[in-house]
Amino acid sequence: MRKTIRTVAFLSIMGLTAVSCQKENLVENLNPVASQTEATYTVCYTVDGTTTQVTLVGEAAWNNFLNWLFALAEEGHSVTFFQANSIISHSKEKVTYTTPDKDKAIAWSNNMINNGYQVTIVFDENTQEYICIAEK
Repeated sequence: MRKTIRTVAFLSIMGLTAVSCQKENLVENLNPVASQTEATYTVCYTVDGTTTQVTLVGEAAWNNFLNWLFALAEEGHSVTFFQANSIISHSKEKVTYTTPDKDKAIAWSNNMINNGYQVTIVFDENTQEYICIAEK
């Protein structure tokens, strides 16, 4: 009987030791937090000779900013803008785009800004046309 108690006790201790050496099961996070990154635009702009820098977050803010610049041009203000990280040499390349369609003028200006150009907007009240000048 004594041998049986020792054997059972020994096996019980060994069993507890074996269980304590098992790897812990990790529960994975089933609801990971999705992070969205929005486009950030840092732009320098000049209105009637006064230069300002602004940082915009998201496409909606960028589109609202472009519409605001074109509205200023329609009111007769001199408007120029470029991405703050662009290097403008003002020496080689100058491209001019003229259109009566505001949406086309905004799209063209947006494309030129994305390609590293500085864009100047002039609204001709006589012809009701936007004259967009891009320099690089």
